[in-house]
Amino acid sequence: MKSNKDRKDKMNLMSENLPVLPKDIIDHSSIILNKDQIKKRNEANKDYSKMFNKTTGGRGPGRGMYIGAKPKNAKGTVLRILSYLNPYKFGLIAVFFAIIITSAFGVLIPWLFGYTIDNYIMKFDFNGAAIIALFLIGIAVLSSAARFVSRFVLAVISQKAIKQIRKEAFDNLQNLPVQYYDTNQPGDIVSRITNDVDLISNSLASVVSELIGSFITLTGSLIMMFFVNYALALVVLIFVPIMVLLTQKISKITRKGFMAQQKHLGALNGIIEESISGLKVIKLYSQENDVIEEFKQKNNELKKTGFKAQVYAGVVMPIINFLNNLIYVIIVSLGGLLYISGRVAITVGDISAITSYARQFIQPIANLAQLFNTLQQGIAGAERVFQLIDEKTEYENDGEISVNKIKGLVEFKDVTFGYEADKPVLKNISFKAEEGKITAIVGPTGSGKTTIINLLNRFYDVNSGSIEIDDKNLYSYQKNMIRKRIGVVLQDTILFSGTVYDNIIYGDLTCNKEEVIKAAKLANAHDFIMKLPHGYESEVYEGGQNFSQGERQLISIARTILSNPDILILDEATSNVDTRTEFKIQESMKLLMNGRTSIVIAHRLQTIRNANKIIVISDGELIESGSHIELLDAKGFYHDLYTTQFKDLVQELKG
Repeated sequence: MKSNKDRKDKMNLMSENLPVLPKDIIDHSSIILNKDQIKKRNEANKDYSKMFNKTTGGRGPGRGMYIGAKPKNAKGTVLRILSYLNPYKFGLIAVFFAIIITSAFGVLIPWLFGYTIDNYIMKFDFNGAAIIALFLIGIAVLSSAARFVSRFVLAVISQKAIKQIRKEAFDNLQNLPVQYYDTNQPGDIVSRITNDVDLISNSLASVVSELIGSFITLTGSLIMMFFVNYALALVVLIFVPIMVLLTQKISKITRKGFMAQQKHLGALNGIIEESISGLKVIKLYSQENDVIEEFKQKNNELKKTGFKAQVYAGVVMPIINFLNNLIYVIIVSLGGLLYISGRVAITVGDISAITSYARQFIQPIANLAQLFNTLQQGIAGAERVFQLIDEKTEYENDGEISVNKIKGLVEFKDVTFGYEADKPVLKNISFKAEEGKITAIVGPTGSGKTTIINLLNRFYDVNSGSIEIDDKNLYSYQKNMIRKRIGVVLQDTILFSGTVYDNIIYGDLTCNKEEVIKAAKLANAHDFIMKLPHGYESEVYEGGQNFSQGERQLISIARTILSNPDILILDEATSNVDTRTEFKIQESMKLLMNGRTSIVIAHRLQTIRNANKIIVISDGELIESGSHIELLDAKGFYHDLYTTQFKDLVQELKG
């Protein structure tokens, strides 16, 4: 670790080289916090719910579990979950009867033991006892078979239902508008299909059967205890309120402990993710020791909270066992006294049966609190999943016109749009992109250039005005059909896991291999693809991270060429590549733009000098329009942008 003296010397050296700020812009009232103070302040206000969603894996109570919220509309959600089980009514009936049989046999066995003790063992009738023993073995076999059937059938039914729920959620996710993804965290969306669906699965597969079995066992044990001996049954009931209060108290403490554990585990995961993704930056600034120290601190906090959570979770069973043993001792002692005194008609078999029923009666009570919490989490998870399923798709108010070919005439008419209602990004924008010609859009960062592309692809709908393609309102076309006629090459290219071939043919799945190779050649991508270990069958890692930015861009252009669009959109397609790669991409784009309506967004103005029309946008308003020469002659905003970029060149030409 760096010493405090080294840090102070470094800060003093930095301060000597910093420019002196004018006194009138220095805020002397501001307080500069140190790193630890800032972290403590931020963590105090941090929402760790997203980190809970990322936390998976591990073993043991609470480790890797998702701490769900409480449900808001439990009744409606339960009914909706049950609707997914309707197709499997006969299977559920079989499960229900199997659980009843298992629980009923479980309740019957203690009475049979007591009956055998009183009527056979105490009378030394071993033949009768042997018959009862065989009968008990048969009951055990039938009970085990019924338990297996109930769990197997319920597992099959629950997984089929969960599969359908997850499918509906994912299917709807593909049909939601881009706005949904812009307004919801990716981690939260993923959590709904993974963690929240798992909560439903846990509830269906185990909790439901356990709840039914516990209820039958609880009721049956209580009835049988009073049937055998009401006095000893009352002794058992005295301990019920104590058991309930203890389990509720411990469950609340345990839940808080696990939530704290999840909080620190989420924070630790965040440090790990940042240290991996930002490894190069950490090394460049020699911050390894700081990261190690931060991890050490969080790891220690996780250890402390994890220890407390596990200790509280581990306290439950010892307490239950202690109470069970205490009840056992009291019942045996009291029953023995009653038997010896003869004041109450009681037998040794009755005492044996009551002790067994007491255990059966107490255990479900101990389990019910935890089962109820798990069921609540399952219902809360289901609510979040159903919210996703119920989100309106972008195709609800879709157009009716289906097209396989368009001319490509695009016109914006007084278009106003804002991602938020009171904050317009575009203000009364009007322009026309002529069929088969190149229209370039330039302007400062944040002026609304990319928003125009979002509107043209109907990722968002305009607030006012209209967009027309081939003199027809954009909203009269079917979204899927019009998007197939628009090809987009983005600044940040996305490649999918699979092969290079898979990524290119993504543009048109009906094409054959020869057409894919032809598209790659037109995109100047064929040569570097053939140098790969397996050519077109070479693997593409997630996001295309095993390819350079330029290679990803060329593959993307090949994909767009294969789709054969009528309107082409190029959004800063060469801004992240070197000059040599840019030249290759420019060659590919010239072929791609030939004969197509092309809309080009560019910061490098030398790439759009040959555009038929250039429109200039600033602060959401169209302020200039014309050819490159016309805009330079106008000595306006475009002229300032151009001369700023090529100042040295302009001065050289003037000289």
